[in-house]
Amino acid sequence: MYSVLRSATLLAVALSSLSACQRTTDVAPITVEGEWRLTVAGGGITGKMDALPPTQDHRLVLGADHHYAQYYNGQLQESNTYEVRTVKHSYDSAEDKVLFLKSTNSPDGQPYERQEIILSLTENKLELSTGGGCAINSVYERSAASGPFVCGVR
Repeated sequence: MYSVLRSATLLAVALSSLSACQRTTDVAPITVEGEWRLTVAGGGITGKMDALPPTQDHRLVLGADHHYAQYYNGQLQESNTYEVRTVKHSYDSAEDKVLFLKSTNSPDGQPYERQEIILSLTENKLELSTGGGCAINSVYERSAASGPFVCGVR
């Protein structure tokens, strides 16, 4: 009898520790919204990826209102609207999630949509690529202040 009571107590403690940090609402899907810091960039002809030096601070802020802003060392470089769409690039390819950034950063100031294929998206990392043969790739890390809450901790 003592071993059954002891086993039941241990089971109760184990189950309560598993549920101690349980969400009471549905978990929201991972989203691109937030502030992202560019940490690695490269690609092109060589394909070489390099970490950015600490003296360079590139930020991409994607708002819930579909507005974005890009900053370099604290200075606003560009802001406009963005959209994430599912795109099939050819009849026999898989569908990609693509980040479309509306831009006027062209020689004549004409608006266009810059496309970045979302290669990977997690709670803390966003990997983008321009696609194509000499793709330019970038890796962003979510800034701690804009990350999701897990058990009351950001």
